Amino acid sequence: MAEHDQLSDSDALIWRIEGDPVLRSPIVVVGLLDRPPSRPRLRAAMERAVVAIPRLTQRLDPGPPWSKPRWVDDGSFSLDHHLRHVRPARGDLQGVLDLAAPDAVAAFDPARPLWQMTVVDELDDGGAAFILRFHHTITDGVGGIGLAEDLFEPTRRGRVGPAEPPAEREPRPGRSPADAASQAARLLGGIAEGGLRAALDPVGAARSGRRVARSVVKMLAPARVPLSPMLLGRSLDRRLDVLELPLADLLAVARASGGTVNDVFLAAVARGLHEHHRRSGAPVDAIRVTMPISLRTEGDERGGNRFTPARFVLPIAEPDPRRRIADAGAIVRSWRAEPAVGMTPLLASGLALRPRPLVQRAFAGMLRSIDVDAVDVPGLRRPAYLGGARVDRLWAFAPPTGAALSITLVSHLDQACVGILTDAVAVADPDGLRDCLSAGFDDVLTILDRKPERRP
Repeated sequence: MAEHDQLSDSDALIWRIEGDPVLRSPIVVVGLLDRPPSRPRLRAAMERAVVAIPRLTQRLDPGPPWSKPRWVDDGSFSLDHHLRHVRPARGDLQGVLDLAAPDAVAAFDPARPLWQMTVVDELDDGGAAFILRFHHTITDGVGGIGLAEDLFEPTRRGRVGPAEPPAEREPRPGRSPADAASQAARLLGGIAEGGLRAALDPVGAARSGRRVARSVVKMLAPARVPLSPMLLGRSLDRRLDVLELPLADLLAVARASGGTVNDVFLAAVARGLHEHHRRSGAPVDAIRVTMPISLRTEGDERGGNRFTPARFVLPIAEPDPRRRIADAGAIVRSWRAEPAVGMTPLLASGLALRPRPLVQRAFAGMLRSIDVDAVDVPGLRRPAYLGGARVDRLWAFAPPTGAALSITLVSHLDQACVGILTDAVAVADPDGLRDCLSAGFDDVLTILDRKPERRP
């Protein structure tokens, strides 16, 4: 992360669309600790983290109206503002989730760095918890797991000595006239090359152009209404729920069905939502889903966002779990092959030139009609500690960004942790929905021909 960077066009769009509060994008992470962390050691760990992760001591400077915001050092940064300790009204997991629910939609103070850590002390079982929330412009889900390597400690004893700051990098300046000229030259070169291809193969060039155009329309076209007659209405009230199951079971189902964990996850969500609609007397055959497709490569920085949002219609009425897994896999593979996926930075650059009200309306048209936001993030593979306390569970709650609910699967060591975030207006029966999603995971596990373990 360069210490004084302008937002990328993609990150700037995430920031700009928040003029519509329903499209706000805080990411919330809830972790369970085996015991209350030592306050001095926790503070020392956070002091090291803010050195290792510059974004934690930076705020967004909006700059002139025609420019993109940029990260600048917060000269008045105070760790006390971002790290706090509380006791919940209820000393169990649901009490922690209830405490975290307002954080899933509350706006950040733009005059300060865009994150906060809340430690929940003295739970009934003797353990503790933490609630970490940060703005999506800092990073996406996959990038967040990378930053967790700096935030969490590898042993209960913790790290020794001061943190090593990241290597110095040249700031990434805004686009200068020379940059614009260079980009124009590349575009003209591409046009010339395309013209040559068209001259040599006019039919193939026309087909390729039509395919790209259709792909762009598929990515950006608005949808009129959600497919679900139940998941209607949007608000600023949230409800958080969780599920968990052995990660080994999902891996075994993926192997047995010839799919991936992501395919199994989507198939379980499909079955759960079908059951929820059936029990409510409003059965549907399909729902509209968004799912981020990661564009990160090994050399990318941890910060910022490197994904494209795929929007697709997911069939949910198929009773056979193997067929649902195969259907989900085919849909995701087809999206990964879309030409527009590789054009995401270019499309973001074009949208960034539009006036802010038009961008907000465009994204509201694309996102408010989504039924479900589904996110699958490979999590930490090593033990993690915070102030001497072991992180036993880790749930993430992706922002629904206009959808009725988000469902986020994060693996943590040997557990698959599922975070469910619902819009209180769109989802009238969150307890029933949670039970149906639990049944959906039970359904895909029937492929293993054994009784699934009970989940909280």
